Amino acid sequence: MIQAQDSLLRSKRGIPILPKAGDFAIGISATPFLNFIGNAAKINSTNVFNSPASFDFVNGDNVISGKYFWDKTTAFRGQFLIGRVSTTQTNGTNLANGSTNAYVNDTWTSASSSVTLGAGVEKRRGYGRLQAYYGAQLMLSLTGGSTNTFTYGNPIDSTYQTPKRTNFAGQNNSPGTGTYVTERKTQALFGLGITAFVGVEYFFAPKMSVGGEFGWGFGFNQGNVQGPTTTTTEAWQAATKTVVSTSTETAGKTSNFIIDTYSTAGNIFLMFYF
Repeated sequence: MIQAQDSLLRSKRGIPILPKAGDFAIGISATPFLNFIGNAAKINSTNVFNSPASFDFVNGDNVISGKYFWDKTTAFRGQFLIGRVSTTQTNGTNLANGSTNAYVNDTWTSASSSVTLGAGVEKRRGYGRLQAYYGAQLMLSLTGGSTNTFTYGNPIDSTYQTPKRTNFAGQNNSPGTGTYVTERKTQALFGLGITAFVGVEYFFAPKMSVGGEFGWGFGFNQGNVQGPTTTTTEAWQAATKTVVSTSTETAGKTSNFIIDTYSTAGNIFLMFYF
């Protein structure tokens, strides 16, 4: 009997089909592959599917999803994204004295970041290749934070109160006004979600499965577009005959609380175990 039950969980070549303790898994979206198969089979002959076959993220949100099996019925889930983009643009401009043969550099540095972390536990049960699972997970995120910094080659002084300075795509000043942005900083938005989930997987080959998932839970987001922005400017103040720096904050933060069901962005996923 033991041998018969064990054979149901192995391929014809004797390779175990289901995950075991110590296995890792990584998930990708199956949608591009289904599009490719449908296109090749001309199921949708009047319309071309919108994407070729390629690896894509399960939720379409650039978050890497994986699992670690504590035993054959218990797995720890993890999701991970830490991204940062920094761009520097330098532009030469004439000296404030109007010389056409001498230049100074103005620089615009833009940096943005995003972080998503998730952790959860799932329990599994099933018969043969068909496995169901359920559990709960916690998600934390910080998105939308950015910092724009501007430095100028021509300083502001009593002689040149509105010196020649680069207007980087209209981000930092209005030419001729005498007020110049030195920094614009947008706060990152905080998000928290706790969900319970249930899903099903079918192992079509050893350690490879296709499945889908639904869940229910609540989420809190400290905004839906971007956080508040603090802008620092500098300008010549005639009364004190000095350069004055001023910081102002613009509103932009909202909060929302959601209790609802969810799915993995409508995607069927593929899981690979190793």
